[in-house]
Amino acid sequence: LLIVSCQPKEKFNPIIFDNSQLEKFFISSKKIIVNDSYKPIFSKNNIENQLRVSPIVRLKSWINNNISQIGNENTLKINILDASISRIEIENKDAKKYEGKNIYSYKISYLLEYELYDNSDILISNTIVESIRSTTSNKYVSLNELEIITDEIVLLALKELVKESKVQLKKYMGGYILD
Repeated sequence: LLIVSCQPKEKFNPIIFDNSQLEKFFISSKKIIVNDSYKPIFSKNNIENQLRVSPIVRLKSWINNNISQIGNENTLKINILDASISRIEIENKDAKKYEGKNIYSYKISYLLEYELYDNSDILISNTIVESIRSTTSNKYVSLNELEIITDEIVLLALKELVKESKVQLKKYMGGYILD
């Protein structure tokens, strides 16, 4: 009886990041350049430094594993403009009488710019893709719960970014995308 009462009331399954489950893109180019112009702002609300794996690392991993060049003309530049995740304390308007009055709101934002240049370094086409997701949690969560909450929102935002990238790349670079 004592062992049963000490068991955790909820079991959390870890979020698995598997780039092979996400869309792959083949671009007609000889080179892909990834410019990381995003610089995290270290503040009370920015929690990237508290995560085991930050959103920028997840994004770069997807880019490196799922965007490939085929051919010997053109250059694709991918500019990472934002990959931030923040947490702010907000009032819980739906709180019951004995529940906490404050909760945390998490927000992740991804912003990418795709630019395709010809061999003379003239811009052929470009597009910007953005993904923003948010969620909430109780104010007091364990480190394990924090990791699961943030991993889940990062994965959802990344999936949304990939889906929107596919739409935008087909629309603006359709002749250079190989299926």
